[in-house]
Amino acid sequence: MHDSVYDLAGDDPRIAKFLRTALTQLADNPDPPLREMAQGVLDGHVDLRQAATSDAYAASFNEGSRAFWSYYDNLDETERQELARTGKHQLDTLLDGPDLSPTT
Repeated sequence: MHDSVYDLAGDDPRIAKFLRTALTQLADNPDPPLREMAQGVLDGHVDLRQAATSDAYAASFNEGSRAFWSYYDNLDETERQELARTGKHQLDTLLDGPDLSPTT
C-alpha cells in the first residue's frame, strides 16, 4: 500500500485498516477509474492524497457522492438514525473485530 495511506492514517493501525478495506472494495468497483485508482494505491504506485484531488477521478468520486446523497435525502429521520447505528457497528466490528462477549 502507498505510504500516503499510512500518513493519512496518522500511523493509527485501525484507520490504516479501514482505508485498506475501503480501497480493496473500490478495487472491485465496476467504475474503471475508481478500480484503477484503488489498485494503484494498494500496489503502492499512486499517492492517495493526489488521487483524491485529481481531475482524473473527480467524476467518479462526484457520481458516488451524488448517489449517496440522493439515497440519504430520501430517508426519514428514523431510517437515518438506523443507518448511522448500523454504520457505527460495522466500523467498530471492522476496526476492533467482532464482540465475542457472551450476551445475557
